[in-house]
Parts: sequence; C-alpha cells; structure tokens
Amino acid sequence: MREEEDVDIFDGEGGLYRCQVSKAHQRRAQIRVVEQIVSIKRPDRAPSLAIALLKGQAMDRAIAQATELGVQQIWLLQADRSNLPLTGERLDQKLSHWRRIIASACEQCGQTWLPVLHPPGTVKACMNETANGVPIVFDLDGASLPDRVEVEQPLVFIGPEGGWSDEEAQFFRDQEVARYRLGDTVLRAETMPAVALALIQHLRGWPA
Repeated sequence: MREEEDVDIFDGEGGLYRCQVSKAHQRRAQIRVVEQIVSIKRPDRAPSLAIALLKGQAMDRAIAQATELGVQQIWLLQADRSNLPLTGERLDQKLSHWRRIIASACEQCGQTWLPVLHPPGTVKACMNETANGVPIVFDLDGASLPDRVEVEQPLVFIGPEGGWSDEEAQFFRDQEVARYRLGDTVLRAETMPAVALALIQHLRGWPA
C-alpha cells in the first residue's frame, strides 16, 4: 500500500478501525487511526470446538473453517489415537502457526474477535475446563439429528483419524454427552469440524 491510502484494521478484541498509511516502506509501515468503526462484545452464544490433533495442512484447514463458522474457543486434544505428539519448541511453533491461520480466517470472514486457541490436553481435561459449554459428539453410534437444537454454548468434539478410543467413548457415555450421527457417512477428520459446526449453527438458527 502507498502513503495516504485507507485500510481497515481489527484489534482481535471486537474493535474495527478505519486507518490511513502515514509512512510506507518495504519492511515496515506506520499507520494513523482515523476513527473507530465498531466495537463488538465477544459473542456469548458462540460455539466452541474441541478437535484432536491432525497432521499437516488438514489441521490448518480445520482451524480456518472453524474460525469462519464463528467459534470463539478452540481446544486442541491429545486424544488416545492422535498420531501427532507435540511438545516443547515444536508445540510453540505450531501454536504460533495456527494463531496466524486464525487471524487470516478472521480477516476473510469479517470476525473482529480472535478465537482463543488452547494448548493440547486430554478429553477429560477439556471437559473439566469448559464447565459452561454443552458438549456434543458426532459418531456413527449417535442418534439422528433433530430438527432444532436449543444449546446456548455448544462444544463440538471431533475425534482423531482413528476415532475415539474405547475409554474416551465410554467417558462420553458416562457424562451423558449428546451424540449425533450423519447417517452412514464417514467423513475425514479435517472435514468433520466444518460440517458439524455448520449443522449445529443451522439447528440453532445461526444466532448472532
């Protein structure tokens, strides 16, 4: 961009600003805030996603699509059958990479709040830390989707490519988590978050 050109910038916390480039340079730039366009409170009815770690670009796509569909919390799961162990410096690099993907997805869809990305944990740990969320699991043993779902803060669980372990599946049953199925269709782990979130949002009437 050149000097004196306008650009809209969001701060990741609900604020959107009309700005102007005051100095343009190949390596750095300065901008001047002209006015605040909107200030939006974080949506209190937004869905959350708990997703098992996936390899490569599959995880990138899942996180980007979930962001575009309005999630405000993304919980990474080190599920029993996850095949992507992350620790130390590699974990920090991956988290930074995924946060950049989240920011880019927000730019794409016009969302002014950056979803919170939580480091990997177990299914049980996620359930313990999300007391306000209403967990929902999609699997082949679940019930058919209803015509309407009245859930204030849905927390959609997506398992790894190998599916949930017997222990994790039993944990969901013990916790009486709502479980739904998509007929006999078996989707890829990277496809399931977008489909599940779109269905849940549709059944909720796409709340603001």
